[in-house]
Amino acid sequence: DEPTSGLSSRDSENILDLLKELALKGKLLFVVIHQPSSDIFKMFDRLVILDTGGYIIYNGDPIESIIYFKLRTHQANYNESECHVCGNVNPEQIFNIVESNVLDEYGKATNVRKISPKEWNEHYYEHILKNEKKLEPGHGIPEINFKTPGRFNQFMVFIKRDILSKLADSQYLLITLLEAPFLAMVLAFLIKYFDESADKANYTFMDNSNLPVYLFMAVIVAIFMGLTVSAEEIIKDRKILKREAFLNLSWNSYLLSKVSVQLVISAIQAFSFVLVGNGITEIRGMWFEYWLVLFSCWASANLLGLLISDSFKAVVTIYMLIPFLVIPQIILSGIIVKFEKLNPNISSPSKIPLYGEFIVARWGYEALAVKQFMDNDYEKQFYEYDKIMSIANFNKLYWYNELKQKVSNLEKGLERKQFDEDFKKDLLVLRNEIEKEMEAVPSLEFNYLDQLIPERVTSKAIAAAKNYLNILNSSYKKTYNKYFDEKDLIISKAMAENPEAFLELKNKHHNNTLEEFVTNEKEEKRSIEYKGEIFQKIDPVFKDPNHPFIKAHFYAPRKQIFGNFIDTYWVNIMVIWAWTILTYIALYFRPLKKILDSIEESSERKRAKS
Repeated sequence: DEPTSGLSSRDSENILDLLKELALKGKLLFVVIHQPSSDIFKMFDRLVILDTGGYIIYNGDPIESIIYFKLRTHQANYNESECHVCGNVNPEQIFNIVESNVLDEYGKATNVRKISPKEWNEHYYEHILKNEKKLEPGHGIPEINFKTPGRFNQFMVFIKRDILSKLADSQYLLITLLEAPFLAMVLAFLIKYFDESADKANYTFMDNSNLPVYLFMAVIVAIFMGLTVSAEEIIKDRKILKREAFLNLSWNSYLLSKVSVQLVISAIQAFSFVLVGNGITEIRGMWFEYWLVLFSCWASANLLGLLISDSFKAVVTIYMLIPFLVIPQIILSGIIVKFEKLNPNISSPSKIPLYGEFIVARWGYEALAVKQFMDNDYEKQFYEYDKIMSIANFNKLYWYNELKQKVSNLEKGLERKQFDEDFKKDLLVLRNEIEKEMEAVPSLEFNYLDQLIPERVTSKAIAAAKNYLNILNSSYKKTYNKYFDEKDLIISKAMAENPEAFLELKNKHHNNTLEEFVTNEKEEKRSIEYKGEIFQKIDPVFKDPNHPFIKAHFYAPRKQIFGNFIDTYWVNIMVIWAWTILTYIALYFRPLKKILDSIEESSERKRAKS
C-alpha cells in the first residue's frame, strides 16, 4: 500500500525495481499507488482503476488506459498516450477525464459528474464484451517455443547492445576517442626538453632528460584511463541485468562481450596515444612495441575497472576507489621511489619486494625502459659488447677489490687467531662468491671450497682463494680489453665512413637520461653486502638474474622461465596478461562482490535486531 509515499523520485524507482524483480521471479503483486511518475507508471504490467463505490472502470495495460478514456470522452487526440516530444506519460489526466464535471450555462463546473461511476462501469463491461475473444477448450499445456539463445548468440547480442548504446552517446564517443591523444599531446609537449642556453638550441632525443618520465607517465595514463573507461560498465547495466535475470543468460557471455568491447576501445586509445606522444617526443621506431605494452596495461586496468564496477553498488564509491588503485601504482612501482629506498620493513636492498610483483605499472614501465635502451637502432649494435664489458668491469674494479680486502682481513685474523663475527662474515662472503664464480666459470677449478668455513679454514685455503681471485681478475681484465677494442673498432670504422650519419644515429635513438636510469649511473654504492653475498648495484640492464622463474632485479635485460632466458619485454607483457586473466577469473566468480554483499547483509541484520 503506497510503497513510494514520502520517497524521492530516485528512491521510488529503486523500490519499484525491487517489486519488479519479485514479479519477474513469479510473485503476484498488487500495488496501491497515487500520483506515480511517468517512469514508475510505465513499470506496471496491469492497471486496475476503482471509482467511487467500488466500481471497476478499467483493467488492462497502463499506457492503453489513457487512450481508452480519451476515446470514451471523444477527445480529438484520443490516440495519443505519450508526449510525442519527450515520451512521458501523465497518469493524472485519467482522473481529470473520469472526474470531469458538467458545466452550467455560465461555463462554471457544477458538482455533477459528466459520467457517473456506474456509467463508467457499464462502459467498461461493454468494452470487455466487445473485445472478448471466445476461447476454445484447451487440450493440455501449450508448447513453449521460446528457447534461451546459445552462449555465442548471447555474446553477439550483448556486444551489439553495448556498441549501439555507446554509439548513441556522442559525448562518450568524443571523450573516449580524443582523451588519449589529447593527454599524449600535453604530456609529450611538456616533457620535450632542450637546453636553450646551448650554442645550438635544438631538440635532440638524446638530450631529452625527461624521457623516463614520459615512459612512466604513459603507463600511468594507460592504467588510469583503463579504469575510468570501464568503471561504470556493469553498474549501469544493473537494471537490465535484473530484468533479464529470469532468462538465466550466460554470465560468461555477458562478461566476454564487455571485455571485448573494452579491449577494442583500449586498443584504439593506446594506438592514438603512441601515435601522438611518440611522434612529438621523436621516439623513432618501436611503434608496435610501445602500443603492445600500453595496450596490455590498458587491458589490465579495464578488467580491474569491470571488477569494481560489478562489486560495488554506487558509482560514487567506484570513483572514490580509483585513486586508491592508481596511487599505489605510482608509489610502489620503483620509479618515483626506488624499492630499496622504501621502508626497510617492507623492502629489500637486494631484490624487488613481493608487493612490487603485483604492480602493473612496474612491469609496464620496466618493459618500455629496457626495450627502448637495448633495442634502439644505436645501442643494439653495441649491447652485447657493453654487457660483457660491464660484467668484466664490475668484477675487476669492485667485486675483486671487495673480496681482496676480505682476504686480507681473513689473513690477519688467522695470524692473530681472532675468529670473531667479522671474521665469520668475511669468510661466508668469500665462500659464497667463489661458489657462484665456480658455477659461472666451471673451467677454473678451486679445490678448497669446503675449507672456507670457520671450523676448517686454514692459511693454505685463504692463499688458494687469493690466487683464485687473482686469476679471475686477470681474466676479467683481458675480457674487458678485448671487447672494448672490438667496440672501439666498430665505432672508428663508422666514424671513418660517415661521422655525421653515425652521430645523427646516436642523437635520434640513444637517450642519455634513460641510460642513467637503467645503469644506475648515479648510484654511490656500486655494490652492497647483504646476507653473506655481494650484490651489484650498477648496470642492472647488463646483468642477468639468477632466479629460475621470472623474479629478477629491476631493469634486468631478460628473465628466466624454467631455466630459459627470455627478454624482459616479453616476460613483463606475459605477466601483465597473467594478472589480467586472473582478474577476469575473479570477475567471473565474483568473490569480492560476495564478500561485500555478505558484509552488508550482516550489517542489515544487526540493525534489524537493534
